Order: sequence, then structure tokens, then C-alpha cells
Amino acid sequence: MKEVVKTENKTKTWTYRIIASLVGIAILLSLVYYAGFEKFFKIIIQTSPYWILLSVIIYSISWIFRVQRLERFTGDAGEKIGFFELFKLLISGYTLNILLPARLGDAATIFYLKMKKITIGKSTAIIFQLRILDVIALLILSLPVFAFFFRDAPTWVGTTLLICIFIIAIPICIVLFDKAKHFSDLLNRLVNKFNNKIFKIVSKKVNDAYIHYHEIILNKHLLFISILISMMIWLFDILTCYMVSIAVASPILITVAVLGVCIANVAKSVPSIPGGIGIYESALAGILVLFGTAFDVAITIAILDHAIKNLFTLVFGIPATTSIGLKFSDIKKLKQELV
Repeated sequence: MKEVVKTENKTKTWTYRIIASLVGIAILLSLVYYAGFEKFFKIIIQTSPYWILLSVIIYSISWIFRVQRLERFTGDAGEKIGFFELFKLLISGYTLNILLPARLGDAATIFYLKMKKITIGKSTAIIFQLRILDVIALLILSLPVFAFFFRDAPTWVGTTLLICIFIIAIPICIVLFDKAKHFSDLLNRLVNKFNNKIFKIVSKKVNDAYIHYHEIILNKHLLFISILISMMIWLFDILTCYMVSIAVASPILITVAVLGVCIANVAKSVPSIPGGIGIYESALAGILVLFGTAFDVAITIAILDHAIKNLFTLVFGIPATTSIGLKFSDIKKLKQELV
């Protein structure tokens, strides 16, 4: 009976993954269709390989900063991990986020850090903070651009940025207003009050992650340095998009690239379609069109930009994942432990 249930669950998982991937591909094909296949391929053929190569180099530099940022957090957690090892585990997590839905790559990265003797609570707090830092950096870069250059932008653009502010404000405010760790005490009381085994396990893990996240937020030096590094990461990510626009002989304003990359990354962060394929391109192209880029050119820039970033990640991430020896069953098991 258990084997039948496992088989059914495995079938459902694979069905969901296949459907989610097909939806992303369908969105991409729809975008190219509306842009015009002939126009799209004409732009692709005329794209400068030299500028594309430069964009790949620029994007690769962003990974140096990504690894350095993680190195700060693992060092703060008391573990000294080599640069190459951190690169492998980090890019492997990104790769799995591209290939799998529901942000399973983040769960895998937590698993990797656990393998490096960093507890699940600390690992979870680190990965959560990395995501918060990405949003903070994107907001720092995009809010001035939005305020000074695009005051007449549609309401939904401003609303998206406000949602981002709200997302990062909640955890930071909770920590700042809870310096005495009353929330942790509350969780401990709940653990002692209820006898439900699953509730106790979940509460203890949440409490462990909260305590370590509390320490991360209150470490002012670490927070300041990690924000600066995060801004460097996204500056190179934005420059990649800008270089792609030059490659297709339709340079966009750097301010438009800033806003476009910000909105596109927020859009693709929703854990629905693996890698945000189709979602990222739609959002980025939408911003480019909004500020004067022709639709066919905008679609081409968005597809090339996302393709460069995903292909770079996959080229290095798949061998890294293989060398680490992580199995999909391990990721699912860990995610069940976290939930």
C-alpha cells in the first residue's frame, strides 16, 4: 500500500513539474508569436556575438560577488568553506531552482550547508536572508530610478515596489522590535503546551531559524557589507541586460534596465514555473515596451538576457550538482523536515 502511495505521489510530482515547464515554454512561444517569428529570428541572426560574449563575462563576475556574500555568512556561522566549494553548492542550488518548481533549489542549498556542518536553523536563516538582501539591493537600485525618471509609470509598477518594501520590512521589523526575543519565548511555551509531535518538531525548527536570523539582522557590520555586495551582484546583473540590448543594436537606457531587471526578478520569484521561464521574459519585455522599446526587440532582449543567465548557471551548475551527489529524494526529505 505504501509503495502504491509513493508511486502515486511521484507521478503527481513529475506531472506537476512537466506541466509547469510546458506552461513556461508556452508563454515564451506566445511572446515570440506575437512579436513575429520572422522578426524575432532576424534580430537573433543579426545579434553581435562579441557583445553577447561580453554580457556573459559581466554576468560571470556577478557570481564572484554571490559567493563572497555567502562566504560572509558561513564564516559568521563559524565554518570556513573554500571559495570553490561555496561556488559549487550555491550554483547547484540555483540550477535546481531553474529545473524544479517550488524553489526546491533553496532547500537543496540548506541541505548543502548542513553537509558543511552548519545547522538547519542557521542554514535556513542564511538562505532566507540572502533572498531578503536581493530584494533590498533591487529596491535600493530601482527606487531612485522610479522616483526621478519614471514618475508617470503605471500604478502596478509602483505597487510592485511597495510590495517588495512590505516583504523586507516584516522580518526586519519583527527582529528590531523583538530584541528580547519574546517571539522565541512564545514558541517555546507553545512547544511545551501542546503534545502534537509534528507541531513540536516544526516549532523547534522555526524557533532555531528565528534565533539565528535574529543574530544575523542585529550584526550591523555583516548587514552593511552584505547589502553592498548584494548591490554589486545586481549591478552586474543589470549590466548584463544592458549589454544584451547593445548586442541586438537597440541600446536601452540604463535606468530602464534597472527597473526592468528589478520587476522581472520580483515576478519570477513566485515559486510556480521552474526558473521563472516565461514570467521573467514577460515582465522584462513589458517594462522595456512601456518605456519605448519595440515589442519584437523587447522580447528578444528579454529572452536572450534570461537565456544567458540560465545557461551559464546550468553549464556550471549541473556538473556541480553531480559532483556533490545530491539526489532529488534528499531534497524532498529535507523540505518535509523544514515544513
